[in-house]
Amino acid sequence: MNINLSPEISLITIDDLPRLIECVQRCYGESYPNPVMYDVVQLEGVIKKKLMHSVVARLDDGRIIGHCALSFDSSDNTSPEAGKMMVDPDFRGHHIAELMAKKRIEVAKELNLVGFWTECVTNHPYSQKEMISFNAIETGLFIGDVPPTLVMQDLENFQQTRMSLLTFYLPIQDHPHIIFLPSQHIEHLENLAQSLNLQRSILSPNKDGSGVTKLEATINVDIQTANISISHIGKDFNTVVKNTLNEIELSNVASIYLDLPIELEAAANAYLALEDIGFFWGSWLPNYRNHKDILRLQKIYQKVDIDTIHCARKEGELVKKYVIDEWARVSKTN
Repeated sequence: MNINLSPEISLITIDDLPRLIECVQRCYGESYPNPVMYDVVQLEGVIKKKLMHSVVARLDDGRIIGHCALSFDSSDNTSPEAGKMMVDPDFRGHHIAELMAKKRIEVAKELNLVGFWTECVTNHPYSQKEMISFNAIETGLFIGDVPPTLVMQDLENFQQTRMSLLTFYLPIQDHPHIIFLPSQHIEHLENLAQSLNLQRSILSPNKDGSGVTKLEATINVDIQTANISISHIGKDFNTVVKNTLNEIELSNVASIYLDLPIELEAAANAYLALEDIGFFWGSWLPNYRNHKDILRLQKIYQKVDIDTIHCARKEGELVKKYVIDEWARVSKTN
């Protein structure tokens, strides 16, 4: 091991892309769940469209030995996902992930972002500890999100159960606003907001939607997950969501995630209606879209070994307990 290793930490260039793919292959073989990371043309596309801002660790010979990114899912995504973190197994132990993460924060500030969120694996605590070191806070848990086919080289992998992801949020600035939740969830979110020093007024009105529900649904067949994004809660909310759910379930998914815009007054009642069909708390994502919060709910269709979910500190354990308790409570009534 070279104890004097000093890679260049910088934004990626188009010329780096073939070597980035080689790095992905050294870290995950062919098991990484995002196919974009194996395709030069697709990588170039998302970078040129500024949907992904990648930071890499580069050796003098041009070899890429580490990568992380800020990834936007659309032009109105104002708190992007900080993910795709990987370090070549031959070069771990040199704090490369920490150096890249620091650079990623610099990039976020240059982009004038309000903050970003990330999903940390729970088969080991290393990525969680990295986020904690930058004062990020646990905001949720996605149970069984990753298929057991994902293989991390030289790290513990669980091949008998889908892996869960612990979500963190790192605030840079804030846009205070009012959000709406069922009364039983207000205390939990107030505690999260306080820990992040984000200003939120939380109300629980008894108000239904108006007009026509607007949503988009996508299915990722490769990892057996689906996503539903709600942009407006209409009078027909329950019917539209149930019909969408029926269509998705034909694809035999392992889990479904639903983004609820909790700046809408009808969100509190909509949340209760979603619980009635098996959705439960996943993660709070502050300032996610147009500087407004969403709550990402989840519905699970498979068994998950929760004993394989490892949290780096007690705050993570408390979030884990809240989500698992909600899963158990909602499951009893469905």
